[in-house]
Amino acid sequence: MRVHRLISLALLLALLGLFVGDVHRQALASDTSGGSSDGVIWSGVQSGTPPTSGSSGGSSCTWTLMVTYDANIGHTTNISRVVDGIRYDLYERRCGSTYSSIWIPRLAPSQVARSAALLVQGRLPVPSASFAPSSSSMVVKSPVWFWIDPAWWTPVTATAWIPTVFGPLWARTTATPVKLTFFTQDDGTSTGGDLGFADCIGPGWQWDVTMGDEANSPCMYTFRHASTSRPSGSFVGVIGVEWWISWTSSTGAGGTLPSYTTSSFVVNRVAELQALVG
Repeated sequence: MRVHRLISLALLLALLGLFVGDVHRQALASDTSGGSSDGVIWSGVQSGTPPTSGSSGGSSCTWTLMVTYDANIGHTTNISRVVDGIRYDLYERRCGSTYSSIWIPRLAPSQVARSAALLVQGRLPVPSASFAPSSSSMVVKSPVWFWIDPAWWTPVTATAWIPTVFGPLWARTTATPVKLTFFTQDDGTSTGGDLGFADCIGPGWQWDVTMGDEANSPCMYTFRHASTSRPSGSFVGVIGVEWWISWTSSTGAGGTLPSYTTSSFVVNRVAELQALVG
């Protein structure tokens, strides 16, 4: 039992960590450059719609590989450098009368896909769950339905790309919501560590009064204890949504990437019905 509690607590803390990490990923989602190598940002990786040709960057920008004359070999060569094992080439990006020099990493499609995965993670919405009974009127040993608005439950995409001498190399990631999870405090003491857990595939079902009290949902949890033992009178929980991430690329390569979870806190008041004697 103690091992089960430790595992449950670790899972709850992990979900809370993901919730905090979302703040940083939201900031990265609005950036126009920067890819990721296991948490390290590659400068020069672009986001958004890739160019339609090797030299055009959208409707007004062009990318040109910069070269220099190398007297040792007797001809021009591209300007490059190696940083942390990744080779970068220097490109000139010209947008109208404005131009700039940008170091572009030489990456495989799977590496560009990891950049796009970072972008898509930053665009994933935070889940907001509904409960029946409501969060303020739950009852011990009475099943609670929880669900996400079906309109919210839709895939999210992001594209990352880099210019190359052969044209743009792009990768597009798609994050698809697949599983809804619910962690919650559920113990009978003021400092207990017992947790409750339930999960289901999909967004759950929205409860309606016409369904009655005996209907079942794939997304349900039954509290074992009242929250009155807590100083706040409430149990704190976490609603999480697991997203599966897949990718495609301009080369035809593709695959899957590690799943990602977005989460949010919920506060529930759970009462214990008293039997009437008379």
